[in-house]
Amino acid sequence: MHLHAAALLVLAPAISAADWTNSGGNPGRNGLTPEVGPEAPTPLWNGSRSSIIAWQPVIEGSRVFLVRQLAFPPESTGSPLVCQDLDTGAELWATHLPANAGDWTTWIAGVAHGRVYASRSGNGASVSAKLFCLDAASGAVLWQSVETQNGGAYDGVVFAPNGDPVVASFQRIWRFDHLTGATVWSTPRVGSVSGNCGGAIHGGALYVADAVVGGHAIKRFDLATGAFQYQGPTMAGFTIQTTPMVAPGGNIYLSRVQNNAAVDFFYAFQDSGTAITQAWSRAAGYSYASEFGVGPDGSVYMLTPASTIERLDPATGATLHTSPVLVADTWAPRIGVDALGRVFLSNGGFSNGRLWSFDADLVQRWSVAVTNVNIGAPAIGRDGTLVVAGVGTNVRAYRTTPSFQSAFCFGDGSGTACPCGNSGASGRGCANSVSASGALLAASGGASLSNDTLILAGAGMPNSSALYFQGTTQVAAPFGDGLRCAGGTVIRLGTRSNAGGASSYPLAGEAPVSVRGFVPSAGSQRTYQVWYRNAADFCTPSTFNLSNGLAIAWQA
Repeated sequence: MHLHAAALLVLAPAISAADWTNSGGNPGRNGLTPEVGPEAPTPLWNGSRSSIIAWQPVIEGSRVFLVRQLAFPPESTGSPLVCQDLDTGAELWATHLPANAGDWTTWIAGVAHGRVYASRSGNGASVSAKLFCLDAASGAVLWQSVETQNGGAYDGVVFAPNGDPVVASFQRIWRFDHLTGATVWSTPRVGSVSGNCGGAIHGGALYVADAVVGGHAIKRFDLATGAFQYQGPTMAGFTIQTTPMVAPGGNIYLSRVQNNAAVDFFYAFQDSGTAITQAWSRAAGYSYASEFGVGPDGSVYMLTPASTIERLDPATGATLHTSPVLVADTWAPRIGVDALGRVFLSNGGFSNGRLWSFDADLVQRWSVAVTNVNIGAPAIGRDGTLVVAGVGTNVRAYRTTPSFQSAFCFGDGSGTACPCGNSGASGRGCANSVSASGALLAASGGASLSNDTLILAGAGMPNSSALYFQGTTQVAAPFGDGLRCAGGTVIRLGTRSNAGGASSYPLAGEAPVSVRGFVPSAGSQRTYQVWYRNAADFCTPSTFNLSNGLAIAWQA
C-alpha cells in the first residue's frame, strides 16, 4: 500500500486532541470534535456537587472540570472548582480559589497541557482579578498571573498552540505565559457590551468583534505579539452578544444580533492574509452567550429567526437542511459537532432547558430535558463522552460503545511500544505531529449485512491523505511512526483528504463497508484501520502513521 503525496489537501492545523478545552471546544471555538458522540441518551454516570447555576464543563483526557456554585458573591467557598473522573463521575479533587474583597464568583477559563485555568474576575468586566493556573491532576495552584484581568465566564478563553491562555474582555486582550503567569502581551480593544467578548484563534491570528464607527467589525490581532493588523467591513448595529468562531478551513463566522430584524445577521468572512472580506450573510435569530458550530465537511450551523437551526453551505450561505422548531426558551444555543457530523445542541433555557442530538442533516435523533442548562452543555471528550451540566446535582455523562465493535492495538503504551516511544492517549494510535493523543478510529451505525449503515470515522490526524482499509486478522507491529493493526488479507476501502483532522468512510453514494470489503457472511469478523500521511519530521524517517485498530463482528 502507498499514500500519494499528490492526494494531500492542506487546510489548517488539525484538532490536536479529543479534549473540550474551552467554550466552543477548541481554539477556533467552532464546536468540532474528532470524537464520535453518543448514540443514545443513556447515562454513563450522573451526579456532582450541587450548583445554583450551570457553568461550562471542560475536559482533558480522563478528567472533567466544573464550577459548582452554591452562593452568590461575596463568597469565599461558595464556588468550588471540581474535578471528576470522566469514566465514572467520581470526584477526584475540589478546591476554592482565594477570594479577595470585591471578587466575583469562580469561573473556569479552560484546560490545556495538564493545566486548569480559573479566576474570580468578571461580573460584566467590573471585577479584575488574577488568573490562576492549577495542576489538572491534583488541583494544586501552580501560579497566579502577574497582572490582573477582567474576563468572565461568558467571554471564555482560547489557547495558543503552546498552551498559553488568551483572555479577551470587552476592554483588553491578554496572553499569559502558561509556565509562569507572566503577561506575554496585552492590548486594548473596544467591545460594545461587557460580556460575550471572547476571541477565536486560527493559525497565527486572534479574531474578535469590536465596535467601530457605524457598527461592528471583525478585527485581526497577531497571536504572537498582540499587534492589531487589520479589520473587516462594518456590520450595522450597535449591540453584539456573541463571539466569533473560525472553521478549520479559515472561514470566520459571527452572529451579530441585537433583537432587531433590520440588523440581526449571521455573517461569513474570509481572511486573505492581508484583508478580511465578507463572503455572505443570513438573517439570524436573537441569541445571547451562544457558541455555534461547523461540521467536518465545513458546513456551518446557525440559529434562524424562526427558532430553527440551519445547516448552511460554507461557500454561499445557502440552506442545506433545517431542524424542527426549537422550544421558545432557546436563548443561548451552544453546539458541538462530532466526527460523523452529528450535532449536539443545548438551548440555554430555563424551565424548558433541553439538549438535542441531530444527524448532520438536522433530523432529530433524541433529546433530553436539562432544566436551567444555561451554558452547561455540550462538552465532548475522550471516547465521545458527552458531559452535560445542569443545576442541583444534575451533571450527566453519555457514552456509547456499540456492542458489535471492539478497539484493539493501542499506541498508548499498554501493548506493543510505538516506534519512538511516541505513545498516544488511551485507546488511540501513536502520537503524531499534530496530536499528542494520536489518531482515533471509531464506528457508528449498524454492522448488518442486510442493512449496512456502518460508518468508520477517523480523527486526530493531520490535514493530509488517509486510507481506510480492512483486514482479516489482528496484528500489532511497528510500522512507520505507528503500529500496523489490521493484517491478513487487506482491502482498500477508500482514500480521503482529512479536514479538521478528521474524515470518514463511506460518504453518501459510496459502497457500504461490507460491500466494498466483500464481507462473506454473518459472523465474519474483520479488522479496520486508518493509515494517514504525516510528512512532518516527527519520529522515524517514514512519513506516515496509523490509528488504533477496530474489530467488527458482522451481523446478518
